[in-house]
Amino acid sequence: MLRGSSRLLSLLLPFALLACEDSPSVTGPDEPGNQGGFGTGRGFTLLLTDAPGDFLAAVVTIEDIRLQGSGQAVSLLDEPFTGDLLELRNEVATLVQEKELPAGGYSQLRAIISGGYIEVETETGSRIYASSPDYEGLPADADVYGTLHMPSMGQSGLKINLPGGQVVIGEGETIVMLDFDVEESFGHEAGNSGKWVMHPMIKASNVTFGGYALARLQLGQGVVLPDLAGQLLTLAGFKARLAPAAGGDTIDLALTDADADGIFEALFKGLKPGDYTLTFVGPAGLLVGFSPTLPVTLTVGQNQTATQLVTLTSAAQPGTVTATLKLGTGITLPTVGGSAVTLGQFKAQLTPTGGTAREVTFTDANTDGTFEASFADLTPGAYSLTLLAPAGMTATYGTVTLPVAITLASGITETREFVISAAAATP
Repeated sequence: MLRGSSRLLSLLLPFALLACEDSPSVTGPDEPGNQGGFGTGRGFTLLLTDAPGDFLAAVVTIEDIRLQGSGQAVSLLDEPFTGDLLELRNEVATLVQEKELPAGGYSQLRAIISGGYIEVETETGSRIYASSPDYEGLPADADVYGTLHMPSMGQSGLKINLPGGQVVIGEGETIVMLDFDVEESFGHEAGNSGKWVMHPMIKASNVTFGGYALARLQLGQGVVLPDLAGQLLTLAGFKARLAPAAGGDTIDLALTDADADGIFEALFKGLKPGDYTLTFVGPAGLLVGFSPTLPVTLTVGQNQTATQLVTLTSAAQPGTVTATLKLGTGITLPTVGGSAVTLGQFKAQLTPTGGTAREVTFTDANTDGTFEASFADLTPGAYSLTLLAPAGMTATYGTVTLPVAITLASGITETREFVISAAAATP
């Protein structure tokens, strides 16, 4: 018997097929489906799913996929694709992307399948049936037991009718689901020859029309981008990041300002309708603020473009505040609770104006008697710095009055030195 397996193939063929206006028309202006004679077709996405089947492997080489209208067929693949339909059950494979396609009506796909093999489990072990003994998709040192017949698959190909008899490629991203039933597509040849034959059972369904998300980024009034590594930063150094709100892979796109209006944009194409989260990612080592607060949620509809304008309200290189602490000449720390106090028990406390205080314990990394506490990745602005002595004692730091006010500039490290001039245990 064949060993049962429940395999669901999720093979994405995202034909983000942008039409060019000088491409040959697929349907004439008076033909059905032309809908007024579209000038530009936005894109075509093909999804492939597989019903459960009792196979160990089902590998095919798709030499080409042709989209057929009333005019000439459009070839979609730039190079052949070979894959195991069973192993792709939880993955997405990109076969075609950003391919130009004339707008208009299309009635069918033709899949040219040039080779393949299946592996099945029998009572005496697994057996491989291949379209030819030297099929390039076979595993190394494969022992081919028999022949897999593929009548006309490599010549005329498999005709797949599109839902409703025609799909119109227009302003939106067209998404078509193909159901590839592996169990029904491979069977024993008649006559008890022991050979296998491939008659693919593929049905096109679930047509939807995807949309777009346009991310726009502008500088807020008075915001000046800093230099990074000696180079002037622009909004082109940022990326727009989009992800499905329900979870999934993120997409990063660079920003450009094609019309030189100061607003940089990124257009995400071929999106399935639904909710997405949008954020912008700046260069490493840059602290930024945005309005509205990111991420924001965009709802993409069929044949629609969801647009979000975001303002960069602040951009600066992070700064650092460092405090150093050491004992003055002849000063010793008291004993509290039977134990001698050390400088490693002191803390520095930094508070931004109107913000929350942070505390860092002093350490002597260089073992030179000078202890240090640093606050990194700080936003430029006003801060107050104070020292916290261990419980049970007091300390004086020369003539310094705590807290110390600090104004931190972009990319600057501000250092304050403290020397303990007196220390005593509290009564």
